[in-house]
Amino acid sequence: MKFSMHMSTRINDKKDELSLINYMTDLALEADSVGFGGISLTEHHLHENQGYQNSLLFASALAPRLKQATLVLATVNPALHHPLRLVESCNLIDQLNGGRLVVGFGSGFKETDLIAFGRDLEKRHVLFEDGMRTVVDIWAYDGTGGPLEFAVGNDRGKIESAVNPSSFRKPHPILARGTLNDAGILDTAAKGWAILTAGKSPEEAKKQFAVYNKALDAAGHSEATKAMSRAWSGVGKAVHVAETDEKAVNEALAYFKKNPTGAIARRPEDMVCGSPETVTRLMHEYAAAGVGNMITAFLIDVEDRSALKRSFRMFKEEVMPNFAAKSTVAA
Repeated sequence: MKFSMHMSTRINDKKDELSLINYMTDLALEADSVGFGGISLTEHHLHENQGYQNSLLFASALAPRLKQATLVLATVNPALHHPLRLVESCNLIDQLNGGRLVVGFGSGFKETDLIAFGRDLEKRHVLFEDGMRTVVDIWAYDGTGGPLEFAVGNDRGKIESAVNPSSFRKPHPILARGTLNDAGILDTAAKGWAILTAGKSPEEAKKQFAVYNKALDAAGHSEATKAMSRAWSGVGKAVHVAETDEKAVNEALAYFKKNPTGAIARRPEDMVCGSPETVTRLMHEYAAAGVGNMITAFLIDVEDRSALKRSFRMFKEEVMPNFAAKSTVAA
């Protein structure tokens, strides 16, 4: 099991915006330097002041500076993007990061995103499915066989040549889907993509991954496709490490009191939270459940970084060495 650092936080004061963006950049570069396999970025627009909002632009800024980590878009909602622009953006990121990009599609959980971009809330699921299908069609289009015309909601277009730049990895970056239900898991396995989920416990993750792996094996994909998909199939968990379980829980509680919207979790019991020994044990349980990529969201407090710095240091020094996988799957 590899680890990815998830960049998701909130900011309450506009004066801290640049400081937070710079701090998350520094965290991403440090995570890359110590062997985190991925840097995970999310997409929320106008939602509780998400620090950087535009994950595609932030990924483009990070990509040339990463030495080995894969960028994981966890997740990007195709319902919010013109499909051609989304393909162009992902291809550029994939080129800049040498094929180390996972594009995870997700339908989001906030209506404010859809409203902000003028999307019809009653068609949110149709827009998501149509958008996801269309970007895959655009990636597959090589400019032959006539023009490719498409429509996703009010976004329309026609292309007669392949997108430039193309993705570094052909015919498209590594693809994934964020889903919590069996129908989504089965559809993702049928496509040969990775799944991104949020199992609250190792037991729940084990059930989800059992469904996924059985369907992936039955779908007739190549061994290389199955290996890549399993390697990047992940669970997102908020993480905090301290010298003792009690101290870790108390610090998490203090963080949530100050930042009630949290980072993935809202309560310590929904996290991987505790001493290095406790965190290591829980991570081994997730690895045994079939998780290939543990997406870790540390508690980022731009006003008081001491607890985060210690938590991150203990994680990289006392937890990560217990796991073999630390980098990317070879292209």
